Amino acid sequence: MRAVANYLRSRPTDYRVICSKYFLVFLTLGFIAYDFTQIVPKIGSLSRTVLPALPICSSLLILGALRIFLPQRPPKWIQGLLVFVLFFVQARYLLWRATHTLVLKGPEAVLCIGLFAYELLSILNSWTNNTLILRSPNRSSEADQYSQWVQKTFKPSVDILIPTYNESSKMLERTLIGCKSLKYPKQQKHIWLLDDGQRPDIQALAQKWDCNYLTRPINDHAKAGNLNHALQHVNSDIVVVFDADFVPLNHFLERTIGFFKADDNLSMVVTPQKFYNPDPPQKNLGGQFITDEQTDFYQVIQPARDSVNAVVCSGSSVLYRRQHLDAIGGIPLDTIVEDYATGILMQAQGYKTVYLNELLSVGCAANNINEYLKQRMRWAEGTLRMVISQHNPLRLPGLTFMQRFTYASGTLYWLEEMLKTLSFLAPLFYLFFGFKSIDITLGEASTYTFYNYSLSIIVMSWMRGSVLLLIIYNLLQGFHIFKVILKIFLYSQISDPFHVTNKQLDGFGIRFNFHSLAHLFVLFGLTLLAMITGLFHHTGDDLYIINLIWAQVNLIFLATALIAGVSADHDRGHPRVFSDEVCQVTPPTGQSMMGQFIDISEAGCRFKTNHPTALNLFETVELAVPRTSLRMMAEIRNQQKNGMVYGCMFKEVDAVTLWKIVNFTYCSPQNWKLPRLPTEWDTIRAIASGLYGLYPFRNLKQSCKVKPR
Repeated sequence: MRAVANYLRSRPTDYRVICSKYFLVFLTLGFIAYDFTQIVPKIGSLSRTVLPALPICSSLLILGALRIFLPQRPPKWIQGLLVFVLFFVQARYLLWRATHTLVLKGPEAVLCIGLFAYELLSILNSWTNNTLILRSPNRSSEADQYSQWVQKTFKPSVDILIPTYNESSKMLERTLIGCKSLKYPKQQKHIWLLDDGQRPDIQALAQKWDCNYLTRPINDHAKAGNLNHALQHVNSDIVVVFDADFVPLNHFLERTIGFFKADDNLSMVVTPQKFYNPDPPQKNLGGQFITDEQTDFYQVIQPARDSVNAVVCSGSSVLYRRQHLDAIGGIPLDTIVEDYATGILMQAQGYKTVYLNELLSVGCAANNINEYLKQRMRWAEGTLRMVISQHNPLRLPGLTFMQRFTYASGTLYWLEEMLKTLSFLAPLFYLFFGFKSIDITLGEASTYTFYNYSLSIIVMSWMRGSVLLLIIYNLLQGFHIFKVILKIFLYSQISDPFHVTNKQLDGFGIRFNFHSLAHLFVLFGLTLLAMITGLFHHTGDDLYIINLIWAQVNLIFLATALIAGVSADHDRGHPRVFSDEVCQVTPPTGQSMMGQFIDISEAGCRFKTNHPTALNLFETVELAVPRTSLRMMAEIRNQQKNGMVYGCMFKEVDAVTLWKIVNFTYCSPQNWKLPRLPTEWDTIRAIASGLYGLYPFRNLKQSCKVKPR
């Protein structure tokens, strides 16, 4: 065995990656073949249960096919019909689970009740979300009308606040240029850079771009304290907050300010958050198949909450009416989710909040899985601590029943995320110790369980995107949420200090984050061991087959989550943004040719041509965008695809050119659109790309040689 290990270590990196691919493929095929041999002898008994329900199975298959080939949401009346049918199927399933499947004796009772509690909580949350989703308003038509007022005469004064602590000057410069580029009268727009880091270079940056700079001697209460300190120095009618990494599109104010004229009781306008770089799981699973985790929240959950005036304040790309912000005493200081609390307090005062589901700004996603998880745990802890604070939405005077109910559902979401981990532990207890988490037969599993989960996946994915993708994201954070809940339970008055999420794109290499993913490594190892143990100690009964298949499915998700948690290489110091804009390329010979951008940043770009050209490495060319005044000098740094794709680094980028690049790359509305909700087919392709294609390791040899720019 040691000789084999030494041999593999001696082979090239790409050879080991290829071996890993084939091992995973053969392991999967081997277990599928074994499952087949176990199920075939039981087909006779299964047919008596399944055949009477064949029409239902056929309906599910047809519905599933429609879901694949018609990815867009169906009309509201069809959604309502599907939700109505799903409600009765899930209610029937819960009744059956409660009366026929629980083992309430001995240690098995704890496992059974815990798993049932998770399923109950999950179904109750889905009922709440489905009901609200059916009522979701679309405010784009209102924005169309109100933007005409802003373009004509309605131009209230606006203070744009950008709180920062340790973010890089490159990131802040991008944000400042975006705010300066907003289509709004200069005399009515005041940009404030709020530096809690007290950095001279950031002060110089604010002066460079003619923005106000503000700092404070004591940095207490983190971002909330920073914003409240700024409120003492500004007095405009509207307050806009952008996190340091968020760049507004140039029509941000045109699309949002008009809502405040339409309703004097409106206190807050929230817009979605979209990222110009993929988060770690999205990047590691192929990038092009799935969207970031928050797409579901901003495209589905927030519009649904808007229907009952329970929009969650996300803290960035948000507008407040200053008068109403003062009425609640400013930004709350006694919580680590000050934005979440601000929205609740405004709603409790009877003020209206709206959500405009249009992409009006872009930000930077967490750079690695450690920062990604820290951010999610801060959200979880802050939300759960609200329940034991004076801002508890379940007890806060002024909220309506539906607002309380909606906030309760949001709080229970984190408990559901924690309990979901039990579904990965349950088959282990059976395969190792014989403990039952559910007492059913194969016939019952193929009817009650199959009907419920297949219909749930089809309907839920149609209404809010891929359910399977949410399982992968849950695996990454579920155990960490358990630690958060345990800490809150044991130390209810103690919370960790606020930490700014590190979003710098300056890491290189590929590594597993063993500290953050330790629970996945342990679960993966135990699941694999349990499956091997089951092979040698199989009983052949129905529960054995169910738990073995259950463990196999879990193993695929666990392996995918491990791949999703890799910190992949970052080959550029600036994030590259996709662009398909036509460009004109002029080499030193002066003979211009047309090309097309592939991606672009402040530091460089990639472009392609329609035919191989005579551009040489390290040659300087001029790149121009015909529909704009943007012209850049760039040095050819690499060639791909037989000289049809070129990578460039910009040269001699002065302030004017930088302004034009940022405006072209980030601030132009035609370059951005809301991401499409991923389907289950997208997730399956992402799993295949990440797990069987080992996507993060595809350029391992080359990435080790990349030098930061």
